[in-house]
Amino acid sequence: MLKGELGATLRKDTLKPACKDARAVANAAALAGGEEADAALFEALRRRRSELAKAQKVAAYVVFADKTLIDMARRKPATVAEMSAVHGVGAAKLRQYGQLFLDVIRQHTAGQP
Repeated sequence: MLKGELGATLRKDTLKPACKDARAVANAAALAGGEEADAALFEALRRRRSELAKAQKVAAYVVFADKTLIDMARRKPATVAEMSAVHGVGAAKLRQYGQLFLDVIRQHTAGQP
């Protein structure tokens, strides 16, 4: 127990909640590290994932996680067999979304010199 006139003070919590900007920085670091990934392709894949998620009324990560999109941007699969080797693409998601994301990759790579 304290004696005298001393009181206790508590500090205000200074931690900020995680936000989209923090995830964007982490994804940019993941794109920059290791194998070369295509940032423009990653953004195109994210847009397609967002469209699908909104249409299905689910969170974007239910379609594919960012890590999966980063791996797609690195590997740039051209076939269903190559897409099946991408991290996070199992048989069910390959059937449901594989061709849709392969189309995005094809369109992106066709537009490059």
